[in-house]
Amino acid sequence: MPPSALILVLIDGLRADVLQEAVAEGQTPHLQGLLGPDLQHGYLGALTSTAPSVTFAAQASLITGAPPNAHDIPGNQFFDRFGVHNRGKPRWFAFDVGETLQIDDALAVFTQGLANQCLGARTLYERFAAWGWTSAVFGHMNANGADVWEPLPTTLLARLHFAQAPLGSQPSEVDRHIIARVKAYLKAHPLPHILTVYLIGLDHESHHHGPQAQKAYLSRVLDPLLGDLQQTVAAASGPNAAAPFWVLAADHGQTPVPADDAHSLRLRWPTERELAGLFDALGLDVLDHPGEGTHCDAVLALNGGMAGIYLRRPRAEWSQPPDFAQQVRPLARLVWRSHHRGSPTPALQGAVEAVLVRSVERDGWQAGYAWLPPEPEADPLLLHEAPLPKHWVDPIARLNGLQGPLSPDILILPKGQEGFYFGPPLSGVHGGLDPAASQAALALGWPKPHTPWPAVREAFLHGLQRQMAMRGHRRPSIADLLPALEYLWAHT
Repeated sequence: MPPSALILVLIDGLRADVLQEAVAEGQTPHLQGLLGPDLQHGYLGALTSTAPSVTFAAQASLITGAPPNAHDIPGNQFFDRFGVHNRGKPRWFAFDVGETLQIDDALAVFTQGLANQCLGARTLYERFAAWGWTSAVFGHMNANGADVWEPLPTTLLARLHFAQAPLGSQPSEVDRHIIARVKAYLKAHPLPHILTVYLIGLDHESHHHGPQAQKAYLSRVLDPLLGDLQQTVAAASGPNAAAPFWVLAADHGQTPVPADDAHSLRLRWPTERELAGLFDALGLDVLDHPGEGTHCDAVLALNGGMAGIYLRRPRAEWSQPPDFAQQVRPLARLVWRSHHRGSPTPALQGAVEAVLVRSVERDGWQAGYAWLPPEPEADPLLLHEAPLPKHWVDPIARLNGLQGPLSPDILILPKGQEGFYFGPPLSGVHGGLDPAASQAALALGWPKPHTPWPAVREAFLHGLQRQMAMRGHRRPSIADLLPALEYLWAHT
């Protein structure tokens, strides 16, 4: 008999190793109550994030079970050259504010449904509605099909991201607000079949204090909140109700980096244009200041451990493919030249791990990425033939899940293991393909299961394996979670 309800707790940025260590050390008693002694009715694991391993792409994959090229949100920052999300007009999106200070985007994506509007795949709520299931979503940016959606308040979100102390919000204040709203709702309404709770604070804490701060935040803030949530759910369920199935999942991890200008690579006009030399050298006008519009020649999307470049064909609309030989390849070569010689972009010297290119002109808008060797005359190599860094996690499958009409023409991956990243100075970043940023936490718990727990665990793992085989994943992906849960419901 399948579970009668699903409690989905999404913790932004929680590393899988941090969660596993905290549980092993006994620092999360409320979570351990859900898992049972020695995981008697629980499971701990890891899911691999999207490429790039950033919040909005990855959260969309968790909620839809689709990769970025199917759900249409390929990053925190991306360029919609076709106007897919903007009534046919090209539009720059920066859900994380970005170098062009898209403050309206950063607020609207949480509070006004901007992420919902961009989502191109069916959500968990839409899919389970076919079974007659009700749903309520608190704090999360994706809620298409949910019966109840309570987004983060604009004032609290603005204070978290933009205000300095003493006016700014603490990450714990935001998470406590979300749990308080869930508690208030469940006091007045029955428990829905699906309850989603999104907690953003740990990721914010980790960005500013490094991933080493995650375990303390997990034990000090999140585990007590999880205990409050457990009590509230139990009260809303009633004493004789079956225990709901709990899923705790993260969207990505984080990598520790130096919070200094030497390692953070930026394009903020007018003073921090370290990356502008790439475009200036070729006479290209790159989108680099607020309100510039889309009449420019190039757009640079900075997603932490990965940057993407979009190029417009000369004297043509954005919907036309760029010239690979005359535009894409020369600019990609300048990235490598900057890495080796410090010219034309000194900030990139010694900072580049890989450059990937694709020829939409030849292969269409679903064109895959190829590895561009650093040697000046070398031709691009197919990914399965290329000397990809051994520490990258399942890179080919993840990059295949990115390629599509909304993905960049060039990808630049910095040397994250040496502390380089794209964006403002921070102590923790994600976005790349390295293990620390890629491995997201996963925990399942079903106290008092209807079905013996080993059978439940095996059904879930079998569902994961089926999805991995279908999609060519070497490791379980966050996009595999929803299909695996559907399989579990159908086979218990």
